[in-house]
Amino acid sequence: MKLSLYRNSAEAKQAELKLDNVEHDETIYQRCLLLVGHIENVQAIANDSVENFIAIKTTSTSGEELFPSQSYPLACNHFKALVFLSPGCNEFTLSLGSTADSPDSSAFKVLDLVVRLNYIPLLQTPPLHLAIMVAKDSPLIIDCPPSKAGGLSTTHSDFQAAIAKFRMTAYMWQALTAEDMRLKGLGRRSFRFDEEWALDTVSREFLSAAADGRLSHDDSTSSAMRSTAKVNVVRSDKTTKELRDPNVAQQNPHARNDQALHQYFTAALQNQGGAFDPEAHPIVAGLILDSHYSVDQDLLLAHAALGAHNAQGISLGMMGSHLTYSWPRFLEEVAGCLTDGRAPGSMVCNDAGECTSMWEACSVGQGAFLHEVGHAFGFPHREGIMERGYPVHWPRNFLPFTQYCTSRKTPGLEVVNNDTDNTARWNLLDALSFKHQSHFRLPGDPLLSRKDREALPSLIIDAENSESPRFTVSCGSLGIARIQFGDADEQAPTVTNPAESVSFSLAELEARFDRTENLKMHILGMNGKEKTIKDVWKQFSSVSYIRIPGTNVTISKKSVSCEKAEVDNIQKWEWAVLLKDKKKNGETVFAKSIDCRVGIILDGATVTYSDGTVVPCGPRWNRHGHDHHFGGHASESHSIDANTKITKVEITSQGHELLGMRMHASDGSSWGELNQNRGWGDDVQVHALEGGPDEEIIGFYGSSEYSSGFQGIIEFGILTLPNGTGEEVMEKCYKMKELKNTDGNVGPRPNTYKRQKVVGGYVESSYRGDESETEDWDE
Repeated sequence: MKLSLYRNSAEAKQAELKLDNVEHDETIYQRCLLLVGHIENVQAIANDSVENFIAIKTTSTSGEELFPSQSYPLACNHFKALVFLSPGCNEFTLSLGSTADSPDSSAFKVLDLVVRLNYIPLLQTPPLHLAIMVAKDSPLIIDCPPSKAGGLSTTHSDFQAAIAKFRMTAYMWQALTAEDMRLKGLGRRSFRFDEEWALDTVSREFLSAAADGRLSHDDSTSSAMRSTAKVNVVRSDKTTKELRDPNVAQQNPHARNDQALHQYFTAALQNQGGAFDPEAHPIVAGLILDSHYSVDQDLLLAHAALGAHNAQGISLGMMGSHLTYSWPRFLEEVAGCLTDGRAPGSMVCNDAGECTSMWEACSVGQGAFLHEVGHAFGFPHREGIMERGYPVHWPRNFLPFTQYCTSRKTPGLEVVNNDTDNTARWNLLDALSFKHQSHFRLPGDPLLSRKDREALPSLIIDAENSESPRFTVSCGSLGIARIQFGDADEQAPTVTNPAESVSFSLAELEARFDRTENLKMHILGMNGKEKTIKDVWKQFSSVSYIRIPGTNVTISKKSVSCEKAEVDNIQKWEWAVLLKDKKKNGETVFAKSIDCRVGIILDGATVTYSDGTVVPCGPRWNRHGHDHHFGGHASESHSIDANTKITKVEITSQGHELLGMRMHASDGSSWGELNQNRGWGDDVQVHALEGGPDEEIIGFYGSSEYSSGFQGIIEFGILTLPNGTGEEVMEKCYKMKELKNTDGNVGPRPNTYKRQKVVGGYVESSYRGDESETEDWDE
């Protein structure tokens, strides 16, 4: 694609105009499209003092004008242009223009560049509905600073302006989302809108045509009638006063019900019926018209930025209209609204302290609204649009340059397409989820089962090779999109080249990462579902052998579990406790007593060390953050010395429960309660866990049911090493995270709970956790 630029008849130079994100004759499935391009061979362009722009004319193949001609700014020879398409074939003629008045610059003659795009509306996919809720006695105006339109016009504050601004904003959302999805390798896809044949407002020329009475369909080249996004007006049964009640204002810290406005809006939609019938499961972007900033109360009324997904009814993402004054009414105002550095003044709300200029108010208003629409689609808070990534970066999606940011006191910059940082985009997880929702389906997309859409990434351990077991991750039939260790992406797989499954061996990971440090892993499926493994090393603790890093010595594992341990949706605390351990300060401690905690069933066990600290064979804390207390009326504790070895552990079980425990030691002692004679019946089993003839028990491991208040043991096992294993090897054991009772893979404590060190006595609530926490104990 080339442009020829001529300064005069005697001199000719070539400049190349490139469109970076579309192909000639490409098929597009949304009405509003973002074109991104740049100019090469810039030396062919006139001097820097000349202000150049890109002009775009839209016609049919027969030359009929389909949309009024538009111009778009250039910066650093890059440009971005929002264009509107009509169903069928659209020819876009791009040319370089100049605002200079000098005779020399007017001599520029540009050979036109024509790109043809085909627009096919996807009427078979459900739309994102647009709705404005008005009070039953609404004055039908929105907040607007006097400086807007010079204070001489209501064109930015009346009801029709609100509709036009909402429609234009929605089309900007559509174009942004489609381009973002394309950039992520997921194809150009976006939500469509429920459209109607009506007076269109997305161009200033349409409003002029309407004022001139040019609405006839026969005059198609200038008619203001178009198939355009329908903005539904939904009347609430609440009065303006009720909507503006401070007790339902979201930003009022003393509000008694700051969720009420969402309930009011949902009820109004349901009462409207039709497309908003809950059984149709509509997704709605809702604007509250009657929002108002009370200067006297310094409080924003009738506003709530809330979004919620309801798979069985109406999903609504809503926003107040208090920043709508700053939005563009039509395409010709987009650049101006996103670069307007004027202060809005004190008569309108400075939302979150981020709206100290007109363009910032526009960015916050449009971006925050889309954020709530994201909630309506089911997305949580996470990096990107769903974590307020829009206040500063929003204009970077639509312009090749930005203005000075007054709220953060940061300068504007030139936006070099996709090389400039931009957090006003969807998170990759959101984008992957979009891809498989019905609103975003493209022709040719396969129909997916609910199982595939909702499948979580899974991990399977293969321990056939005890020297270096492997684990494999997968995610249903869609595969894996990304794997991260820590915060670093693996080179493969990727979104554009997903993998059905990915395997890693223990030896491979040990060569890359420090075995003594937690190794966090993030697995992202192509369906947008994510699984986080807090510590990969602990995954290998589930196999029958654990190789000690840097050695050929393996720890053997044997355990007894009940049927509960096999339930998929049960939350488990996975734990391990060594009978001899080393503290962070280098002090070696050994088990001086073991308490078998048995009640009606097996509660667990605790190990008390020579320094008086206690570690549970089970959860360290309960779901409320307090140290976990084992019950057990038949519990029994027994003291041992440093030279006494545990030789056997007996466990009784029956179906869903482990019932009791008895310990046996090398000095001939035994203690605990097998609990097999309490009327359990004849199917109670007694399991003996003991090492081989040349092995010794060095500790215990297992899992506890963390999702219940009881938190009982559902698996109990022993860890064994060959007899005579040297202290050098044992030193490595002390550092292995999978041999410590830390957080059980359930995350940090739910709240802060002060720990105290036990001195010379037994205090069950004072558990010794991972070594990093022992420094915080109180003496």
